[in-house]
Amino acid sequence: MTTDDMFLERIADIVYVQKRPFSYLDFLLFEYEGKEYRFKHESIRNIFSRLRKKGQIELAYKSTPAYHTIPGQKFGKSVTLNHGEDSLNFKQNELLHLIQTVPMDVEGIHDIRWRFEAKGLWSILPLYSDSENLIESIDIKNNKDITLQDIDLKDFTLKTTVHRTDRVSVMAACSESPVPLNIEGFAKITSGITRIEERLQRVVDEHIQLNLNNRKLSSSSLITKSAIPNHMSWIVTMWHFGRDSLTEYTGERFEISWGDGLRVFRIYSKQFKNKKKMKIRHETQEYPDKPHGEAFMDKMKEVADKDEDNNAA
Repeated sequence: MTTDDMFLERIADIVYVQKRPFSYLDFLLFEYEGKEYRFKHESIRNIFSRLRKKGQIELAYKSTPAYHTIPGQKFGKSVTLNHGEDSLNFKQNELLHLIQTVPMDVEGIHDIRWRFEAKGLWSILPLYSDSENLIESIDIKNNKDITLQDIDLKDFTLKTTVHRTDRVSVMAACSESPVPLNIEGFAKITSGITRIEERLQRVVDEHIQLNLNNRKLSSSSLITKSAIPNHMSWIVTMWHFGRDSLTEYTGERFEISWGDGLRVFRIYSKQFKNKKKMKIRHETQEYPDKPHGEAFMDKMKEVADKDEDNNAA
């Protein structure tokens, strides 16, 4: 897969799943198929230029930074603060005051990504007896990825991709219902990914049983010990951490993004599709790179400690 193809897959995720335009900040540091990638601003600009010339992306609106989208996917023009200027116009001053004073809800996480390895899974998935209901698509032309049917749990949707390398990528799409950083939130998301583990384990179990019945596999062979890894050991590669305003926002749509080379920070107006309302969202794109249980417990402790410090102050 070329770098352009990798960028296009990330672009599709941002535009279609996260429902927003993208800028170079989204590509300074990101995770793809379980591997971390870093690009310099100049390199990203060159790639964007190539993709624009091919008609695969287009300018969404000019700002600092500029935002792009996929042709046919439109986003309202944002109100952008002029960083680096000594003076702001009336509209920008009004927006800045609103961002600083609006009451915010509890912190949560969304667009959570996990990865784990499952030896031999990619090759046996198409052989599964119920593969028609399990597999959504197989990318024959490019990377041979196998995409499974989504698991819709109302508050969030779980998406699973099995790569040719036997690496499995899982995503919880929950931008409209961030997972709260408490025991209830942890239990809910853990219960969800348990369903993925069980679903994939059924594929492995059937394969083992068929081979045992055909005497192609001994009960002591290595594959009989190769189960789907426990969900608590899956590595959390990325999530968006932040909070939404308690009150609705009725002004013009806006987005402010900046990065420090390690993280991307965003403040923007979030349009809720189902609830037909808009709120202000503060978020940070983070890369825990820890097992599921450890990542959540560490983040919950961090939030609890911060709340305790704020209350003490």
